[in-house]
Amino acid sequence: MNKEKYIKWYKITKEIVNNDSLVPKRSDQEILKLVSQEDWLMFVLKKFDNTEEAKNAPTPNVFMNLYKNDNKNFCRIGVTFNNVGGVDVLKNILSKYCKDEKEALTKSLLSLDGSWEIVVSRKIKEYNWAQTPEYVEEFHINSNQINDKIVDQIISWVNKIREEGTEKRLSKKVVQETPSVNLLEAIFELNEDEFRKRMKEAFEVLQVCLEVKPNSEIRKIVKSKENELQELEEKHESLMEKWSKRESYLSLGVATQEQINNLEKEIKEIEDKINKLKEELKD
Repeated sequence: MNKEKYIKWYKITKEIVNNDSLVPKRSDQEILKLVSQEDWLMFVLKKFDNTEEAKNAPTPNVFMNLYKNDNKNFCRIGVTFNNVGGVDVLKNILSKYCKDEKEALTKSLLSLDGSWEIVVSRKIKEYNWAQTPEYVEEFHINSNQINDKIVDQIISWVNKIREEGTEKRLSKKVVQETPSVNLLEAIFELNEDEFRKRMKEAFEVLQVCLEVKPNSEIRKIVKSKENELQELEEKHESLMEKWSKRESYLSLGVATQEQINNLEKEIKEIEDKINKLKEELKD
């Protein structure tokens, strides 16, 4: 395997993306370390120390595979969510707490030509954790056909593969079987113009994906809303107690009619907030 072939294309990608966090400047030897024994390169983000750390992080990444076929050079590029944590981040695109990211991602995918595909696969390690995984494709569709129905199909396949993988692992049929999603995948005959176009598109999608909130952040948002709901319900209960005594307050001169009207208005505003929060917290 000629790992040196990746050096040129890494440096072109660095020039195209022009973002050191996404494609850090690296020496030739550092670039070679990013190439796997299976002949593909992962573009490791600057925040990670090495490829292994990046592979295990709940973060999408861009990969490229350079190869020959019938004496022609080809390139396969993808934006992949290749582990359980990464797939969970992709699922969060469906979340009501990631509306902006979902809209931005959908807009990016819809703008692409029909040669890009979304591919959902089973990532299988049958015998031991260290083996090179086998990928079995289960679902694919053009990336620019993305819509809510397609997203539901992707998530349905992801959940199915995970559930079946758990059953197989418990019955010792496999060591590991988990979902892997390439949100973008394309194969093309390698030339610099086409490569530049493809890499620009891939990293634009990756940048949107990196903005998707992780589970930990969503849990914080949910917890904050739950606390807010509890406080509003307690306040509502207190105000309703006052409301039940409004006739007495008026007769005793403790409150004016204007104050009672304001109390009614405040109760209505709080009820609206409570109903809105309950709706937002629905699964």
